Amino acid sequence: MSHFKQKYLDDKEPIIWYLENCDLATPDLKRALTQMRYAGWFDHCSGILFGRSAANTPVDGYVAEDVYEEISAECGVPVAYDIDCGHMPPQITFINGAWTEVEVQQGKGSVNQTFKP
Repeated sequence: MSHFKQKYLDDKEPIIWYLENCDLATPDLKRALTQMRYAGWFDHCSGILFGRSAANTPVDGYVAEDVYEEISAECGVPVAYDIDCGHMPPQITFINGAWTEVEVQQGKGSVNQTFKP
């Protein structure tokens, strides 16, 4: 992670991560996100977006929404999920490196991306 941060990120620049669970069971999703958190991937993070996923099946009552709530609390950032990105239509395209504003209210949201020099 430190090599990536040194090469691509300004320490003052916040990051919005967008992720998708392709095939992890809910406990495995939690483990993967926890490993990412411990490795520093969510440092300087200002939010995390999760695409809609058919892989999000409950395991003994433990659901993906529980994982999202836990990672939000652990990282101290907002999390939005079931967004229109990833492998399930409708799909929007995000541009890596673009300045992004995300607004979520009452279960609906918008993403606005712009380029800045």
